[in-house]
Amino acid sequence: ISLKKELFEPAMFSAIHALELSLKAALLTKTDEAWKTHNIGGQFGKYFREEIGDKTCRRINVIISKYNLPRYPSDKTLDPEEVEKDITFIEEFIEHQIVAIL
Repeated sequence: ISLKKELFEPAMFSAIHALELSLKAALLTKTDEAWKTHNIGGQFGKYFREEIGDKTCRRINVIISKYNLPRYPSDKTLDPEEVEKDITFIEEFIEHQIVAIL
């Protein structure tokens, strides 16, 4: 991942995109609907809140709400520590929660 080269925007964008796609894959296990939106956290929570908990659902929504920050970089730089925490959460969530769902 490009985080090691201090390219925080591409690293964060790739991580958010991976999270989004994993949520959509999980949703396909519960419904036949095709999800064409990037803001999928609410729908994921609707189907999986009991299974993964409110705290995790809220964290997912916070991360997904950052979708445009790394996609359209501006004068506001991303906080490297926050990016690292978000990416770590995403990696662990996909590895442990999503894999168990799928």
